[in-house]
Amino acid sequence: MTIDEVARASDRPLRHRLDGRHFAALAAGAGDDQTISRLLAAESSWRKVQLRTVLDAVADLPEAAGPLPPVRAAWDLLAAAQHQDAAAVGRLMLHPQVGTWAGYLLRRLRGTAPASSGPFWVDVGYLHALAVAAAVRAGLTFSMRVPVCNGFVAIPTLGGARVPTRQPCDQVEVTGAAGTATISTGETTVTFHADGRGTEGWVPVPTVRAEADGHVLEVTLDFVDPYRNLRAPTPPHLDISQQVRRWQELLDQAWRLLVEVCPDRAVPIARGLSTVVPQPPAERFRTMSASAGDAFGSIIVSEPEDAPELAVTLVHEFQHIKLGGLLHLTPLLTAEPAHRLYAPWRDDPRPLGGLLQGVYAFVGITEFWRAYRLRSEGATAALAHFEFARWRRQVWATLRRIRELPELTEVGRCLLAGLSETAAGWQDDPVPTAVRKAAEGSAADHEIRWRIHHRRPAADVVAAFVEAWRTGQAAPALGDPEPAVLADPSARRLDSRAVLHLWQLTDPAGFARLAADPAAVDERVSGATEADVALVGGDPKRAHVGYLAALAMDPGSPAAWAGLSATSAVPVAGPAVAALRSRPELVRLVYREIRAVADADPLDVAAWVGPGPTDDPGPPGR
Repeated sequence: MTIDEVARASDRPLRHRLDGRHFAALAAGAGDDQTISRLLAAESSWRKVQLRTVLDAVADLPEAAGPLPPVRAAWDLLAAAQHQDAAAVGRLMLHPQVGTWAGYLLRRLRGTAPASSGPFWVDVGYLHALAVAAAVRAGLTFSMRVPVCNGFVAIPTLGGARVPTRQPCDQVEVTGAAGTATISTGETTVTFHADGRGTEGWVPVPTVRAEADGHVLEVTLDFVDPYRNLRAPTPPHLDISQQVRRWQELLDQAWRLLVEVCPDRAVPIARGLSTVVPQPPAERFRTMSASAGDAFGSIIVSEPEDAPELAVTLVHEFQHIKLGGLLHLTPLLTAEPAHRLYAPWRDDPRPLGGLLQGVYAFVGITEFWRAYRLRSEGATAALAHFEFARWRRQVWATLRRIRELPELTEVGRCLLAGLSETAAGWQDDPVPTAVRKAAEGSAADHEIRWRIHHRRPAADVVAAFVEAWRTGQAAPALGDPEPAVLADPSARRLDSRAVLHLWQLTDPAGFARLAADPAAVDERVSGATEADVALVGGDPKRAHVGYLAALAMDPGSPAAWAGLSATSAVPVAGPAVAALRSRPELVRLVYREIRAVADADPLDVAAWVGPGPTDDPGPPGR
């Protein structure tokens, strides 16, 4: 099929629909393998639309391919492969990195993405490499030039080759026939095959397979595709043999655990997850993971510490993948609210679209911990109970705040109604009292820190309070106008109290070492302080002294103000605590202005400011 033919074909739209059963499953946060099959069918059409858009975008750029063959030549080879083996090329088109590449290239053309380290033709040349992969898989006889970056040529889904070049960005000839291809530079020849094998210099894309109770998970570990990450092209990582062994071990363990604990979650993951992009280990209890709507079926994840961490991350990111697929079928919003919103799992204010993604993901996460806590014991059970209690509270609060927003479409409201019904079923589940209180305290701490960082009471409101304090009057009653939301880029690691609790629950000896070495606290748990360790360790009086000392040094410290809201409640909460929980951002700014001209006790100021008209510290957007 030529470019002109695909243009004509795309004018005859194929409409994809989800029936009521599959949408109801997705709206509940679930979905089976058949649901995923329908999303994949829609993704296939979405990918074709992406490719058509790329072709249209470069049609008026005759030099877009630079020294490579024209874009039409790459497309014609891809079309010939599709004619020869439609199934193989169909699978290739669903490769997640094809979507990432198309999305990145279009954003670069529109000036909304950072330029890669190479010229534009190198990004366009991914289409040429994609055509080569299709031709090899279809067994065609062909010849095509593809880009080489810093001595490496990448062939999507198959791997890549180390080849010498005279400059950072160059081109190399690939010829092939009967499922075998050769990369030739004149100095070096590397051969590779349709099954991913190759001669010296070839770096295959490894496939790992895990099986449990008849359920099979098979994914590729992508270390080499330049578009495997979400924002910009990335150089290959070639020293991978040890990492592949480690990931095979982790996936074996995580898959067995997931099938045992949440088989209904495992089955759709096996159907829809195709690629894992490994990253270096992250800080303990702070896994880094990501996925994107352009890359259905792929997740980026830091090397986890253990199987439960990987299992819950698979659930987490596959929730995003499912919702991304639904969003390719229908919008959930008519517009964004005027201001950004609080997301309990993030440090920054989020758009409503991002908050929908987050709450959908954390419904899955909560379901995992809910099931896992009943199949574990000891420290593992304590961790699972804590995570279940923490996210149960946060998901429920978020759903209550957003499910009636006017910016939602009818489908968006139906989705949130389904998620709310799922979350309502968790609320009476028992959790050990001490663990539940720790989880709820950690959740409140995160929210207070977030408010202090990102909510800005109006300057005239703050000035009125400061003037009333200065003149010995009662705190003014100003109707508690809604503070603006302004992102504070310094907000980092607002979950430090929760992370400390996880240390304490799962590694008491390690937590004891933290408590004994105050200088190392922030190195091990970034964002945490010695006072936070004392509070989590059961010494609120010491923590209280530490928070007051921190405010003496920095009257605006969000962590110290949040800590005082907890330690000042021992043994009995009073008006100062009520103020710190209902409008901490106002207390902080008023105190900081007062301290600039006179000494004052922070808790006296908090008690004088008092709580707002409601003691609900919910973020904007309710």
